[in-house]
Amino acid sequence: MDPYGGFEPQVGEVRALRTFRIGPDGALYPLFSNEHWVDGTNTARCLRKDSEPHRSPDPDCTCGFYAFGAEESVGEHPRSRHVLAVVACWGRIIAGTRGLRAEHCRIEALWLSAAVPADLAALVTRNHPSVVVHRDRSRMLADHPPTGLDCYERPARWRGRPAGRLWWLAALTAAALSVLPSEWLGGTRSAAVLWVVLGVAFGLGALPLARRGTDDDSPGRRLLCLGTSMWLFASFLGPFGLVFVRLPLLQAASIAGLQHLCLLLEGRRIPAKIG
Repeated sequence: MDPYGGFEPQVGEVRALRTFRIGPDGALYPLFSNEHWVDGTNTARCLRKDSEPHRSPDPDCTCGFYAFGAEESVGEHPRSRHVLAVVACWGRIIAGTRGLRAEHCRIEALWLSAAVPADLAALVTRNHPSVVVHRDRSRMLADHPPTGLDCYERPARWRGRPAGRLWWLAALTAAALSVLPSEWLGGTRSAAVLWVVLGVAFGLGALPLARRGTDDDSPGRRLLCLGTSMWLFASFLGPFGLVFVRLPLLQAASIAGLQHLCLLLEGRRIPAKIG
């Protein structure tokens, strides 16, 4: 099942979570759009020019208002560390393992962290008088709990941030071992055995682990394991492995790290730069 498609719940209003950017005027903007949400009902429309007009969301399109089913999922966005909203969704709803796409949405409750200045929070409240604004995140989620749908795959505790850090630590340790002189690892044969064992282990870690017919493991974890396995086996390819495997992997890792850093820095920008 797709993270945001494959299941159309036959229910009424569904509560879900999403985050926003706060503009200098106190308006709430989606992460990837400069069209702010209004107080009350917001209706999605498809902006694609290469398809026939259709109702949004559509199973064969990616349009619609996106929202997450669990706090763990929306927490992957740096913005959610300062702005988190509970949205009521209705109309046509297409749900998946991580969240949903909806036709109509209304912001029901909004949490603003202490990093949001009081004067900016006052502007948000003025622009959205029907929204209950909280400064206590736990209280908001207790008063406005998200709707649980059968299709959601709630992240398990062992796949949280601590587990993610362990995967990164293991990958960095294995990569560092592969560049050490073989004499430091007990000789050429011992080093080769170690690299093969680690390469196979990370290769297995890159395989999707299915549960209840869906792949509920982190794509980021699988990509990390695949890259680490390729890095380790490149040790046996000499200069070819360095030029055509390790250097491209370093380049890709640098770009991904820079993008993540930019997202973190942008997530701390309050108010956000719009336009």
